[in-house]
Amino acid sequence: MSKKNKSVGSSLSKQPMSLSGSNESDRLRSAAASFRPPWWAVAAIALISVGSLGATLKYLGADAKGQKLQPRKDPSLLSRVNPFVPAPLPSPTVQLSKEYIYAGSRLLAVEDANANPAPPADLAVWRESTGTWYVLGGDHSAQTIQVWGQSGDKAAPGDYDGDGKTDFAIMRPGATANQWWVIHSSSGAMVNFAFGVSGDIATAADFDGDGRTDFAVYKPGNGTTYSTWYVQGSTVGYFSQTWGEQGDLPAPADYDGDGRADLAVWRGSNSSFYSINSSNQVQNTITFSQTGDKPVSGDYDGDGRADYAIWKDSTAYWYIRKSSDAQVLSVNSGVPGDIPVQNDYDGDGKVDVAVWRGSTGYWHITQSTNNQLRSEHWGEAGDIPVPAYYRR
Repeated sequence: MSKKNKSVGSSLSKQPMSLSGSNESDRLRSAAASFRPPWWAVAAIALISVGSLGATLKYLGADAKGQKLQPRKDPSLLSRVNPFVPAPLPSPTVQLSKEYIYAGSRLLAVEDANANPAPPADLAVWRESTGTWYVLGGDHSAQTIQVWGQSGDKAAPGDYDGDGKTDFAIMRPGATANQWWVIHSSSGAMVNFAFGVSGDIATAADFDGDGRTDFAVYKPGNGTTYSTWYVQGSTVGYFSQTWGEQGDLPAPADYDGDGRADLAVWRGSNSSFYSINSSNQVQNTITFSQTGDKPVSGDYDGDGRADYAIWKDSTAYWYIRKSSDAQVLSVNSGVPGDIPVQNDYDGDGKVDVAVWRGSTGYWHITQSTNNQLRSEHWGEAGDIPVPAYYRR
């Protein structure tokens, strides 16, 4: 013990005791029993206590508001840049029962599970020579003519504003950057966006499941580099992904049925699809025993998932692998030289086998509702078919 502590201890031991312990305890109990505070003092103390509690709660609320407290977010770099990690992505927004996916020179329709079927797709063509769109309105739609684009542009329709209507859109290749021009159907606003470079293929689709088409391009590999996808997600922001090789054709579609387009390519050299599920990152390889010239994936069996499918131009045969039972259907529809334009034209929630014949301007559609052939003239030689639900 230090010298200082010793003197303190000595001082305390010398304090006198005026009363015994038992007498002092009795006196204190007696005083406590006889004391009765006035009613107004009790009320004042209660009022002060309630006020203090309210002030404390108000302070805590203001403090939380000031800090803008939010749930903890995944901080990993992968989660911020890769939209195929399930956790950070929003739940898909189902507006119509169709998710319109533009892939190369055609528009695909995918049925979302447990949703009411949308009205039939409109027959439509884009005349590159004049930049004019011609839409033959169907149910709940109207015949429309819209000048938008010019020679050399690439048609890239999609629902960019998320209102359930397809927007007129083109991608104009540029030496330094491709320019996208879109007319929003919700407001008539004209939007310009620079994305991609010359040589990229427009593959706009809803990759983040928010009900809006995302700007996207596919840069083909050159033999020494792999193909790369570049996407400007309307919710998750920009990301890129290496997927594909030289000679592959992009075939994005919702193969796993989660409301988001999956990255996918068709490799004609070995008759195989390669895709990545956006729901769980599983990589799939689907090989056909038949050869094909173009991927024509779509939800032909109406189960809410796109079916892997190919079109063989030399024989006009379609080969469709149904996701519902993995069986491959072979359908002869069209003639060599036709352009496949698969979509849901009868509004039953299933994609119909269909072709557009540029030499005559006729559409030939095998309706899935009754297996009847619908033939209708719309367009002329040189037009580019762009069927979708425009709702004008």
